Amino acid sequence: MKIIDKIFDYAFTVSFVLLLIVIAMPILAIFLLIFYPINYFQDKKFEKEYLIFLKQINGKNFFCYNNRLNSKDFIEEVIIPNLRSDVEIIYLDGKEIVSDYPPKYISVALYRLHNYHKFPHLLAIRNDQVVDMSVNNVFYTILDQNQPLDRLFNQMNSFFNNK
Repeated sequence: MKIIDKIFDYAFTVSFVLLLIVIAMPILAIFLLIFYPINYFQDKKFEKEYLIFLKQINGKNFFCYNNRLNSKDFIEEVIIPNLRSDVEIIYLDGKEIVSDYPPKYISVALYRLHNYHKFPHLLAIRNDQVVDMSVNNVFYTILDQNQPLDRLFNQMNSFFNNK
């Protein structure tokens, strides 16, 4: 008798789960049919706004760095004061973006970096597109070996002038 009760319990549980799945499928389908188009059009709208933003800042140059302890002070005390006047700063304090520009657009630009190899990083907005280059290797070679900064600034100037 106990075996028959267990079989009925198991059959009832399986039937109940299948019934829930059958009921949930149309609800999920309706949910997707409503929210997928909304999300799609929101993404399209954001992409248009992002392209407008890139057009507005076309020609701008950016030096991006983060809060890495062994380099932050050096960057703020030595590198930033010696940057060209047309180079603007983007600072990543953890996940928070500190910049003179809307974080939602800067975040997308940073997320879409093509040549990301850690920070510091250079961005140039040319022809309404983001062009990027990491200066991480040169920067840390100079920092760790107390080499002259000329190599770093030459590389940055070359990048900004040729893009």
